[in-house]
Amino acid sequence: MTKSKHSLTATRLLAALTVLCFASLSPSQAQHVTYLDQGWDDDTRQEFYYTPQGSQLIRYSWFMALEQSDCACLFRDDDYLASFKFLPNSPNKHNPDGLPVGFVGEDSKAKERWMGLTCAACHTTQFDYQGRSVRVDGGTTLADMIGFQQALVDAVRATVKQDARFCRFGWRVLGQDATAKQFEELRVELKEALAGLADWAAHSRPANATGFGNWDAVNVLMNQVNADALSEPANNRVPQVPVSFPSIWNSDKMDKLLWNASVHNLTLRQIGEVIIVFGKAKVTATDKGLSMTSSADLPGLQAIYETIGGLEPPRWPEDVMGALDPKKLELGAKIYDREGCAACHANKPPYPMTKPNQFGYEFIKTYPTPIGKVGTDPNYAMYFVQRTAKPGVMLPAFKGTPFEKAENMPGAVLFLGTLAGITMSEIKAMGVADDEIPYWLGYRDMPILPKTEAELNALVQSLLVYKAAPLAGVWASAPYLHNASVPTLYDLLLPADQRPKTFTLGNREYDAAKVGYLTKGGGYTFDTSLKGFSNVGHNYGTKITDEERWALVEYLKSM
Repeated sequence: MTKSKHSLTATRLLAALTVLCFASLSPSQAQHVTYLDQGWDDDTRQEFYYTPQGSQLIRYSWFMALEQSDCACLFRDDDYLASFKFLPNSPNKHNPDGLPVGFVGEDSKAKERWMGLTCAACHTTQFDYQGRSVRVDGGTTLADMIGFQQALVDAVRATVKQDARFCRFGWRVLGQDATAKQFEELRVELKEALAGLADWAAHSRPANATGFGNWDAVNVLMNQVNADALSEPANNRVPQVPVSFPSIWNSDKMDKLLWNASVHNLTLRQIGEVIIVFGKAKVTATDKGLSMTSSADLPGLQAIYETIGGLEPPRWPEDVMGALDPKKLELGAKIYDREGCAACHANKPPYPMTKPNQFGYEFIKTYPTPIGKVGTDPNYAMYFVQRTAKPGVMLPAFKGTPFEKAENMPGAVLFLGTLAGITMSEIKAMGVADDEIPYWLGYRDMPILPKTEAELNALVQSLLVYKAAPLAGVWASAPYLHNASVPTLYDLLLPADQRPKTFTLGNREYDAAKVGYLTKGGGYTFDTSLKGFSNVGHNYGTKITDEERWALVEYLKSM
């Protein structure tokens, strides 16, 4: 394929297709967005959106050149990515190619430039209300990660199989002077990438279809750590129990960081989050012991979380969604106190704090509530502790524990031990002095592997819980409960048998009365009868009059 009349024709066709596809960007980019005052200026906000963290989804040039599986329009089209509920954004110095929030070029630890996702892709949301759009930084996304991932696999597969599509892709990636040999090499590389993407997708596909606003991220991560990083494919398990994407304001200040309180260390959580969103991790045996590496960019992650440290919970935007009712607020505060809500969720600041740890640091105290007490769907917590795994190359790390000769062990223990090892290896690889390590650990303790059966049993019991945290910004955190099974705060305060059994997610239109999303026309049906999807439990505050219920909802808006 040397340069010829054919190549010039292809180049003109490519230019025409590019104009056609990008013409669809204007509706999304023209949308006016109201940003709340959360302590960030616009430059800080854009830094959060586009600071690389080590995600390696697909080569950057490939992503920019890839077409959708069923048409010649570009995969990166704003409106197409918005169909998965990613948020369009205009070009700026942090985002020169005008990518959606959370999509960024990654080249810190790789020879080539990758397209990756940042923390912002899953922790930024936007509501629509009476013709206005309200951005909430650090909020609970509605993104459909599984749908997006499968669409990418389908697009790459179509490009590999269809000659005309691959030809257009090749011209975009290689340029009009590309040779036939370069095209052949590109196709081989794309096939190899497809195999990896398809394998990732196969092991991330849930038992029951998930959609907007819920994802079994932790079990996807356990597959990546226990199976892929250890080269033990038998450790893969089908994801079973999707959860809501949590809001992240105050997350750097809390003592426990996941829904099931399984992770306490911020840096460990950061590296795990990178691996979840297509980062890489590998553990191998060497003559000097275990080699543990990942694609995580620790300086980038540190910058992100220092930025998050300045993020304030969003206040109810009275100028957009209506003024709060003083009488209802007064009554709601009394009900909040009377019903004992503060026993688990504190109240407004100052929040209760933990005792100083070994580094002298205190954190916001959260309350891990046993699953039998809170009564919500137990499957997320139970699946985490019931998984088993082959330790494989990690077996030497468990010397002196009940698992030093085990063929199988609790998957949670292997997961926490491996992720802790990767975290420490990444810190030491930067060559930091010993007295600087606490800084890179966020001044937090690391997981301690159980050395006796009694310690193992204590660990298991400590994980059969769901975390209850302060409710700052709860109005912007729909849908509710750990598994996103209740669409609004009003519904959450109803007796369980009166809550919606099915509802749709995906409609950004906000319900300012009930506090949550409108549940019609969303595109994804949430069925609470499925395993892991139940909306029962959390019966606190449900035995009140409807007048009191509306007052309590009003008070929660003010949190």
